[in-house]
Amino acid sequence: MAYRFRFESVLGYRRNLEELARQKLALAQAQLERQQSRLAEITAELAQAITLFEERKRQPIPAPLYIMFVDGIERRERDLDRQRQALSSQRQVVEQVRQELVGRMRERKIMEKARERDYEEYLREELKKEQAELDEQMILRFGRHGGR
Repeated sequence: MAYRFRFESVLGYRRNLEELARQKLALAQAQLERQQSRLAEITAELAQAITLFEERKRQPIPAPLYIMFVDGIERRERDLDRQRQALSSQRQVVEQVRQELVGRMRERKIMEKARERDYEEYLREELKKEQAELDEQMILRFGRHGGR
């Protein structure tokens, strides 16, 4: 009789959950990378705006243009703060998803260990049966008293 694990469907389910958690982690990490690159873009834009503003301040500058530069710099600083908060939030999401994946992996490994133990028990039982059959054959061939 071939070996069959009673909880094979549960093990398959756990593997599927683990794979979904891996995919979810990959998506969360991709989102984190996008936010990190956006943060770098905003930082570069802010540095460029400040540099341009400093160059323009060396000469007389009309008040409306001055206000426009200051407002633009302040807007980019607010964007930078918002992006930092979003990045921090996304890091927490990635960590939560990573913890979920670790839990799913642990659950799958537990089921695989149970499967291994069940298979070892199956092999022991098969060995016992085989040994009993061999003993029976020896008894039939040589009798109970060793063939006297």
